[in-house]
Amino acid sequence: MSNQKVETVRKQLLAKLEELTGRSRREELIAERTNDPMDQMQARVDLDMAVLFVNTDFQTKKKVETALGLLNQGEYGTCQECGDPINPKRLEAIPWTTMCIGCQELHDDPEGDNNVRKAA
Repeated sequence: MSNQKVETVRKQLLAKLEELTGRSRREELIAERTNDPMDQMQARVDLDMAVLFVNTDFQTKKKVETALGLLNQGEYGTCQECGDPINPKRLEAIPWTTMCIGCQELHDDPEGDNNVRKAA
């Protein structure tokens, strides 16, 4: 990877990290008390969504930090599972990814069977 490309990726990752660090969703976690059952249900749904967003932001921040570390070590763009190069278009779309698409699919397998690939 050229020095110019490394710096471009570094800037993208740092911008994403700054975005995630500057964002605060804590106020979304505060739920108002109400006696209306429908309002209580809506408040619960809103709270669940806020928790999901906070968790997603946290996980993405960790991935960005990991990608920055790999960039500094010269290992950026290599799948951390199989060692194969990650498709440049995938890296362009998700600069903080650390897995190739095949390993990511195995990792995300909803059935929990990470040893067998499903037929397409």
